[in-house]
Amino acid sequence: MTWGDYFFFYECPECGKKYRYPIDLMSDPDYGACPDCHVMGKFVGETKDIKQGETKFSDYEYV
Repeated sequence: MTWGDYFFFYECPECGKKYRYPIDLMSDPDYGACPDCHVMGKFVGETKDIKQGETKFSDYEYV
């Protein structure tokens, strides 16, 4: 049985990009960093699979 993905959501303080990381990538040394600027993002939230009603994070890009 699967419970779906779990994501951490970030906003880049440098360029303003909104992006998300799945927790299964936490071992990546760049986890949480902006994929464009490579600056550590500001943590803004976390949630399980956004299909469960978390529409406030629907505009965050997948990393």
